Amino acid sequence: MEKMSLNFCRIDEFMDAEILESYIKAGKAVSAVMNKSQEFIKEDMLLVDIAEKIENMIQEHGAMPGCPVNLSLNNKAAHFTPAKNDSTVFKKGDMLKIDITAHIDGYIADGSYTLCSDANQKKLLDASKKALDAVIEMCMPGAKLSKISAMIEEVIKGEGYKPIENLTGHGLDRFDLHAIPQVPNVSFNGDYLLEEDQVIAIEPFATNGDGRIRDTEEVMIFSFSELNPVRNMDARKIIDFVQQYNGMPFAQRWIETGLNMNEFKTKIALRELVKNGVINTYPVLVEKKGSMVSQHEHSVIVRDDPVVLTK
Repeated sequence: MEKMSLNFCRIDEFMDAEILESYIKAGKAVSAVMNKSQEFIKEDMLLVDIAEKIENMIQEHGAMPGCPVNLSLNNKAAHFTPAKNDSTVFKKGDMLKIDITAHIDGYIADGSYTLCSDANQKKLLDASKKALDAVIEMCMPGAKLSKISAMIEEVIKGEGYKPIENLTGHGLDRFDLHAIPQVPNVSFNGDYLLEEDQVIAIEPFATNGDGRIRDTEEVMIFSFSELNPVRNMDARKIIDFVQQYNGMPFAQRWIETGLNMNEFKTKIALRELVKNGVINTYPVLVEKKGSMVSQHEHSVIVRDDPVVLTK
């Protein structure tokens, strides 16, 4: 998911058979984990147990996580992944967004769905899914992106809710989870046309609130930016450790587990790395009014018969 701006450009590279196969394998991993996770996720489970099981399952299906699994509850829209010792549970009536990303050699598939046992929230949950289903077949070469966005908005508003206007879907390039083009969830004026073999994530968010998100101060997901000098020895260890992710997002708990580093030392080191511009942050995003948010997402290869990677 990407915060919305309207800076679009064209992509002229077409994929060969090996790249296509990597995208398809990544999509199969995400699809399998999405389906199986719906079976094992139960109320009163710890979010951290859900996250670790999902990330392990991705690897069991021959891929690697392309991003820490996002498990965003209720008014949280995105970028929440539990801490290693997080005590948060998925309670009865909670609206849980499960956003799963996998890659094969950097070629990424991204998918998400929403769970909620509260029958009063079913229509909101369905709104984002209906919007996603409505536009998948529109993802063809020459399709006007503004029409896809307008359809997402039309469907969600037709269900009585608002799309999140400052979150977007996004392109998926090698080792780049948030590539061009951005795919707004609201109508806009623009002439951007989809091109054959672009890979995009369509990602509608629906809410019963104001339809905008804001950053919080909570950050559990980061990505490497550039090498800059740091004094903290733990920070240096983290720099070496996160190179394996090739610039893609990673979780604080991955560092704590991988380096056997306690939470206090990790936070001190991360603070220095952020201050010195070595890593980027992904603040947890919440609906501006504090209202419920639902989310559904598929990754698609743009073709005359669109290839849905995450069924």
